[in-house]
Amino acid sequence: MLFGREKLATRSVASVFLLAYFVVGIFSLLCAFVYYTRQIIELNWNLEKQVAPLASLAAEIPSLTEVGLQNRLNEFIVQSLPLSRLSFIITDNTGEQVITARGIDPVIERKLNQTPQVPFSEAERDKVNIILGRMKDEGKMSTIRYMVENRKTYGYIYHGETDVNAIDQLPFVITDLGKNPQKWQIWGDLIQRKGSEPNQFQQAQQLVRNSTLQDLFVPIQTTPLWETGYFYYQKAPYYGLIVMPIVLTVVFFVFLSLGFVAFRQIRVFEQTAIWSGLAKETAHQLGTPISSLIGWVELLEERSSTKDDSATSEIHTAMRKDTDRLQSITKRFSRIGSQPSKNKADVNQIIDEAVEYFQKRLPRHSVKVNIMVNRGEIPEVTVNQELLQWVLENLIRNSLDAMDKPVGVIEIKSRYEQKKNCVVIEYYDNGKGIIRGNQKKIFRPGMTTKKHGWGMGLALVKRIIEEYHQGQIRLVRSNPKGTQFNVLLPVERS
Repeated sequence: MLFGREKLATRSVASVFLLAYFVVGIFSLLCAFVYYTRQIIELNWNLEKQVAPLASLAAEIPSLTEVGLQNRLNEFIVQSLPLSRLSFIITDNTGEQVITARGIDPVIERKLNQTPQVPFSEAERDKVNIILGRMKDEGKMSTIRYMVENRKTYGYIYHGETDVNAIDQLPFVITDLGKNPQKWQIWGDLIQRKGSEPNQFQQAQQLVRNSTLQDLFVPIQTTPLWETGYFYYQKAPYYGLIVMPIVLTVVFFVFLSLGFVAFRQIRVFEQTAIWSGLAKETAHQLGTPISSLIGWVELLEERSSTKDDSATSEIHTAMRKDTDRLQSITKRFSRIGSQPSKNKADVNQIIDEAVEYFQKRLPRHSVKVNIMVNRGEIPEVTVNQELLQWVLENLIRNSLDAMDKPVGVIEIKSRYEQKKNCVVIEYYDNGKGIIRGNQKKIFRPGMTTKKHGWGMGLALVKRIIEEYHQGQIRLVRSNPKGTQFNVLLPVERS
């Protein structure tokens, strides 16, 4: 048998080449995906391993007494931060007040490192709290010594005047370079800015102003006190590494989809070419014997015209109709693969012609079959009459082959659907139906349940309706009680 259960499984050089390209492309992309994903995971793991030692070193640096070593290690930490993706926040001993931060946000870091610190906006404060909360949840922290000021801060001491014998009562204020009071003693105890009252701070500022006017100040150097806080850290996410596997996956599936669509399209083109070639070759092969039959029928008609034989004349008339029909079928096949001409026509009339052809041949069918037509009021539709009649004949022929009831019924209804602006042909039969497993495959070329069928009938029906008439054919239902098809043909708007 030339075709199997599902026939016309064609393979050409183009499809084989595309399949090979498809397989090689998928294999190459898969190898690239596995390789780069492995490299990315390994790189991310290496960066992760660098964070803990670097964080421990950063936390220990302030405890070093050797200033030179401390400066060199600080420089190393600064250079390593971008590469290691280490981000940290240093807080006071309460764990709430942020002293400084690195690797979380450049704007926030600039505000923290300014003297005095610039207040955060609401959004910045929320961001710092979220990051700090995540670091606390991860439990990555250690204690650290820090100084709010630099190790050596140049500042000024502003003083008043007093008797040389009462030098211990000399009022003075120590400020930073911005003339902001840090420590002071004015006729009382030594007061530090941290923990001072507002009126005490204002008193210190007043002494600074008075001493400035009298030129009673000198520059000094101070060594700030160490304070203890907490060092929280994490590895800042590197979104470039995270996104890359996703990008590779998307590219892989896009390639897969495009290749699949291209492969399907080539198969469709191949099948179209096969259908067209087969149909045109069939038309060519039928043309010669049909022309010869027409000649013989004409000769018989001439010879029988001398005899008054009504039976012979009726036979000749029937033979003439059949030869005309063979010519019509030949024209149908010749139109497959090319755009057929279309004209406005009455669909009810085309239905009647198809039914009339089968009505005369039903008595020879093994099962009694009744064909009923219910004509609705419908507008004219632009169609190719021969091809549309072929559609109906294919449906009727399939129904006749599927009849298993004592009395077969075929019913064809026509109606106009205003919402979709189309003529609907509802086709029913009470045959044995199509099994569920085949219902989605009935329009595929080569799909047939007949022993000697080619499986091209419904495939051609679908092509004629959808490609040549921009309509639609669908299987509405099918079960052992019967089958229903609906054919929708669009109506041109006037």
